[in-house]
Amino acid sequence: MEARWLLGYLLSKPDNWTVRMGDIRKKGGCGRDKARTMVSELVDAGYMEREGARKDGKFNGLMLVIYDEPGGSRTAEQESVASLPQPEKPAPVEPSPVEPAPVNPPLVNTEDIVIPENSREREGARADENSDDPAKFEKRVKKIAADHDWPGWANSSTHWTVAQFAKLTDGERAEAERLAGAYRAMTGRKALSLGTYFAERKWADVPDPAEAPPEPLNAPPFGPLWGSVRARRLLLPAEPSPAPTSAFIAQLIAQDDAAGRAERMRRQVRFGWPAVNRMHEAAEQRRGVTVTPELGWLAGLTEFVPVGTEGWEAWRLEHELRGWPWLPDPGGMGGAYFPKGGPRGLAEFEAAVKAETGKGNEDDGNRREAAE
Repeated sequence: MEARWLLGYLLSKPDNWTVRMGDIRKKGGCGRDKARTMVSELVDAGYMEREGARKDGKFNGLMLVIYDEPGGSRTAEQESVASLPQPEKPAPVEPSPVEPAPVNPPLVNTEDIVIPENSREREGARADENSDDPAKFEKRVKKIAADHDWPGWANSSTHWTVAQFAKLTDGERAEAERLAGAYRAMTGRKALSLGTYFAERKWADVPDPAEAPPEPLNAPPFGPLWGSVRARRLLLPAEPSPAPTSAFIAQLIAQDDAAGRAERMRRQVRFGWPAVNRMHEAAEQRRGVTVTPELGWLAGLTEFVPVGTEGWEAWRLEHELRGWPWLPDPGGMGGAYFPKGGPRGLAEFEAAVKAETGKGNEDDGNRREAAE
């Protein structure tokens, strides 16, 4: 499917269009290797042929001649749609002479693919899929309807639908085809008719699959990312504790003595950081948390602290002094990740977080999360 898309994308461009691998990767939402694999698949399927390009009688890189239909070895004058020169160092493009293709020449590693001017050959009865041939348009429209099980297609006017498709530019037709599946997935059975989809250019309302947000990161319990997210949340202001239901507890909290301070601290540990307490509950079941990719860098701000060490006890004491909930048993992990430098490194950790995010804290977001 990726190679088909690339073929349609290249065939939709005018003769003097310049295509770069970076553009293919961006439009196709893929990496460099996938882009080159798509080119190789089109060669293997017969939609492209390799030819040696010459300049001043010398070999000057590799040409890929594009066809709109597979057909084995044909000459560029007979059937070629466009050609893609791939020299080692891209130079001004000149039409290449028709010569026998070298036997399995390697695909040159390059970032530039150029479609030279006047390289398309249009002869006799051959009609390019991007020409104004109504039969070609009808074939493409019917393919979109069949591939995506378009609602109401059986009762639609094929003539009117094809007419709307014909009104589009080559680039718009290519985008309409590329995003038809995404539109159907977004709208389900509520999709507009295919003709209306073309006429109103509804593909423009669809989030481009190539620009989809990255998948969230998984932060295993007690690991680097988990520990950094936990520390980041603990540095937020504590949530207010709910009013006690017991008159005795209310009286105890009101006391300005050791017992009153101890009870207030106990309730802060229990209610002050609900998001952190949920992380602890999940960790007891050996479940982590999901984190947006933008926070992945936080993991680099932590270090591993083994259970029972001086660093471990220092962190336990810091939690007691601040009224923070302490960690559950890390089990076989044998320790957990905390901000680098021990409790004294918290100021540096907090400064790094503020500098990166550009905000003092995320108190509002934490409160919303707690409410949910």
